[in-house]
Amino acid sequence: MLLLLVLLTKSQTLFAQSKYTALLPEIDKAVPIESNNDLRVAADDKGNETNKSFFKFDFRNLPANAKIETLNLKLYNRPNVNMSDFSVQMITALRGTNGWTGTETSLTDPKLSWAILNNNTEGPVGRAEIRKSTTSISMKLKFPGSLKPVTDFLPDGILSLATRSPEKGQDTRFFSSITAETPSNFSKKPKLLVAYEIDPYPFREDWAQPFGNVQHNSLLNWKSNTIVQEAKIRTLPYGGGYIQEIGPTGALAIYKDLPVVFTQSTTGTSAVFYVKQLDSKGNVLWQKDVDDVAKSWPLIDEQGRLYYISKSGKLSILDLNNAGNTLFSKSLSDTTNKQLSAINNNAAIGYDGTLYLPSDTGIVALSAYPQCKIRWKYEPKANEINGPVSLSPDESKAFFIAVDTQQKKSRLIVLDNLDGSIIATSDYVLDGYQNDTNFYIPAPVVQNNAKVFVLNGFDNGNKLFVFDLDDKGGISRTQFITSGSSVNTGISQPVVDAESNVFFVFNFKLAKYNADLNIAEVFEKSAELDNASVLVTDASSHIYATDPYSKTKKILGFQTNTDNPNAFAIAIDDTIQNTKKNIVLAPDGTLYTVTATNLIAVTAGKLAENDYVVDQANLKTNTVYRATNSITVKGITVAPSVNTILNSGGSISFEPGFTVTKGAQLNCKTAN
Repeated sequence: MLLLLVLLTKSQTLFAQSKYTALLPEIDKAVPIESNNDLRVAADDKGNETNKSFFKFDFRNLPANAKIETLNLKLYNRPNVNMSDFSVQMITALRGTNGWTGTETSLTDPKLSWAILNNNTEGPVGRAEIRKSTTSISMKLKFPGSLKPVTDFLPDGILSLATRSPEKGQDTRFFSSITAETPSNFSKKPKLLVAYEIDPYPFREDWAQPFGNVQHNSLLNWKSNTIVQEAKIRTLPYGGGYIQEIGPTGALAIYKDLPVVFTQSTTGTSAVFYVKQLDSKGNVLWQKDVDDVAKSWPLIDEQGRLYYISKSGKLSILDLNNAGNTLFSKSLSDTTNKQLSAINNNAAIGYDGTLYLPSDTGIVALSAYPQCKIRWKYEPKANEINGPVSLSPDESKAFFIAVDTQQKKSRLIVLDNLDGSIIATSDYVLDGYQNDTNFYIPAPVVQNNAKVFVLNGFDNGNKLFVFDLDDKGGISRTQFITSGSSVNTGISQPVVDAESNVFFVFNFKLAKYNADLNIAEVFEKSAELDNASVLVTDASSHIYATDPYSKTKKILGFQTNTDNPNAFAIAIDDTIQNTKKNIVLAPDGTLYTVTATNLIAVTAGKLAENDYVVDQANLKTNTVYRATNSITVKGITVAPSVNTILNSGGSISFEPGFTVTKGAQLNCKTAN
């Protein structure tokens, strides 16, 4: 295989995706210090400011290429019984220098001089009113003023704020990070609400990793110029041992176009559990031992950090860009201040790096590494078990299924992801997801910010519920489609593509959801596949499936042409053993799946394009160009915004005049 890599700097912005997150402070404290560690803002009867609160926020761990739109400082106040029903306390925020450390004890400390209004040339950057009935305040900060990268208004990525008030005789206390560190008050921690946009090109280094939906890792931002008509299977080595199984799912991920697997050694060595990064031929590039078998399937963040959560309840964070170097290794109990000691389902990760940890004692949202503090916790009701978390595309809302183990009924819960408060709950319209003594709870599947799809079964069911959301996240309507079966089967877990089309298996055929009629539009000429098959899709609405349950195990490809939906199907030899319930799609178009002892790569044998010419008109970013025989690139200039792959079964040639502008990213692969 010939590998040519032209790699310069990251692609520049083309389009943007709006997202929301909440930053917890690195330091928050009152000066003078309160004996109970509350925050406090007060003035004496003459209007002399006697108590102020100080905050330091670190923006350096926001996603790369983030541009900030708005910032709001959110504080939660204690009830003030001494406050008159008619009183109003105006609280303002000042921005300051970052030399203070949190050890200061007096407002006269020179390091806090910027918190004196007359010393602060910028003046107040935010303000809010406190009344007796107030439970929280939100100060919209006057910066950045317009969409800007963090470094444009915070050169070192650190923001220091002070809250103060000269209102005579007024005194308000707020929850601090310390005093809100209890199950009922986690959501009352002071926080900075951040609205931001990210440049999706390149979308993520590991491209095929999931965000909001832990069960389906669709390659939403990569297109393909053609379809596979014939496929071929390669069984790859992976360094030996068994590939770990997480529930029915094999532990498999993609990072930088290459597979990452979790294995369990069959030898008597002391380190028997490994994370391995492989090359495209299955050779081990590096391996890192971990403490126990994984409890959650692989999660990788934007910076190439892999989160390994073991059955023993340890969270290990490995640096995939540094041979799996361990960045963090700590028990979940210590990490979450004893709020949970183990997870009971797959964890999820947000684009902002927040970890969502489901457990028997509730769901914890853990802020991004390296901070790793509890943002919020959902406390379950009595006899309630919660499933894994899914996020809305903008990450402002979190969704999960809550099962009442006594009633054997379930409901969808919608949370405000910024503080964990409940926005809405459905009626108990879902079944109990129980098999013997175990509960198998799927992740909701979120379409845009408008609909949530919940299967009435773990991997297939006879009903697919559709919950419509209003603009505030409330559930405005509940519908369902049914397979017509008297037993709980007939519909697979759905998957949503980049155009918000929803695909699933419906009575052994590929189908698409029709929102206008609330029906399944079945591709009648579709190849048959088991109703529990797993689907993935790319930005060109090419659908891929693994069918691990039919007598003949197979991998299939589909297109959305109703008259000709079948692209390819390839059987997996019985000697390879049973495939696990997962399939991942790499940016170069390779599909991967696993058995207990095999890593399987599915590549193109024949494509609809035999020979393809790339010119200035058809060169697009985040696109893989493939051809059976040859790819010819005209004498074009590749713009800085282009991040693309050329993958030919034969040759790739470049005509005179071809140039690559600084900022472009181009991968070329042949005979793959």
